[in-house]
Amino acid sequence: MNPRAAAHRILGEVRGGAFSDRAASRILPAVDTADRGLALDIAFGCLRLRARLDARIRTFADRPLSRMDGAVRDWLRIGVYQLTELRIPDHAAVGETVAAARAALGRGRAGYVNAVLRALARSRGNDSGAAADPFPDPFPDPDADPVGHLCSWGSHPEWLVRRWLARWKLPDVRRLIEQQNRPPDVVVRMLSGDDPAPPDGVELTPVRGWPRSFRLEQGLPAMALSGLTAVIQDPAASAVVDYVGGRLAEPVLDVCAAPGTKTLGLAAGYGVSVVALDVSQRRLARLGAPAARLGLPVSAVVADARRLPVAEAGTVLADVPCTGTGVLGRRADARWRLEQRALDDLVALQREIVDACAAAVRPGGLLVYSTCSLEREENEEQVDAFLDRRPDYRREPPHSDGATLRSDCVTSRGDLFVRPWLTGTDGAYAARLRRIA
Repeated sequence: MNPRAAAHRILGEVRGGAFSDRAASRILPAVDTADRGLALDIAFGCLRLRARLDARIRTFADRPLSRMDGAVRDWLRIGVYQLTELRIPDHAAVGETVAAARAALGRGRAGYVNAVLRALARSRGNDSGAAADPFPDPFPDPDADPVGHLCSWGSHPEWLVRRWLARWKLPDVRRLIEQQNRPPDVVVRMLSGDDPAPPDGVELTPVRGWPRSFRLEQGLPAMALSGLTAVIQDPAASAVVDYVGGRLAEPVLDVCAAPGTKTLGLAAGYGVSVVALDVSQRRLARLGAPAARLGLPVSAVVADARRLPVAEAGTVLADVPCTGTGVLGRRADARWRLEQRALDDLVALQREIVDACAAAVRPGGLLVYSTCSLEREENEEQVDAFLDRRPDYRREPPHSDGATLRSDCVTSRGDLFVRPWLTGTDGAYAARLRRIA
């Protein structure tokens, strides 16, 4: 399949309600291996930068985007993304996109796509389409209207931009948004040993500031894993595993565990058997193959975290469902699905889960609460409210025997908080809660 046509099909499925990663996994096998990276870059780039691309389209289109056919709108985004965000010559970006659109839409609607894209290409002010010549800037002034700029150029929902600006300084929010608009790195996390010997065809480079994490520069993830005792895991998620720390009392439960990379990290890093629980049988099944490949003592149980099928545990990692605002760069379509009202529903669900987990931890045991969210309500406020309800628990700082954590990722109260604009990674939060009675 033509890579641009594949990208268009992914966008169409997302428009119809599918998740981007699932749509891509269904469609990419029909694309030549050499073209899959381009197809994925275009599709996910169009999703992340949708508002930025739409601002440029409005400048040259003769009708509002809301009045455009969805398929036409997606083809325009595909063309504009190539023109403005990729190192593809203008004639190729326009020509290849229009040819693929013509095969899918026919001459009439493809002609409209052609007219808009050529108008944008001509706006550089020369006939060469040289990348050194910038396109006109259709975005609000970043100093006079920072919210408008971060919503359009930054391509993030206004409600989320306003939340973040109320909490953090403008330069930090700008860096956060820039980080979430970049395609995420593929990072290999070593589970044994710090110096990997990758197989032929695989190139790894250390991720600065994150021991045992290596960026995949060349080769496929499956190739890297085939020769290493490792998992694919962002450093922020790895930090949660390191943060658990110390000698773990068994049994060890990883709750809301799927797809299970933290489970594998716990089993390998602490030399313990781990029971992974998740409500999704389909997602939990993905844990079986890597656990067998690595020879780790891991078992999987399909269960609702609010009704744990265990009487007692020594250690529980509760990696609860959340808004995922720390991983919006990794989940290309998530920012447009997320609504503010969902935050309250998730906070209520998290409360139920943490209370159920707390009831299962025996006195002296450890409960680690974690999210991939940046929002206070899901993080420190959730933990504060829990401690008010459960005076038999107390906050505990990272264990001195645990792996070294970056100092800028541990708060004054001992919580883990990975901020993407400081680390260049995903975001994460965790708190260690010791049952004292």
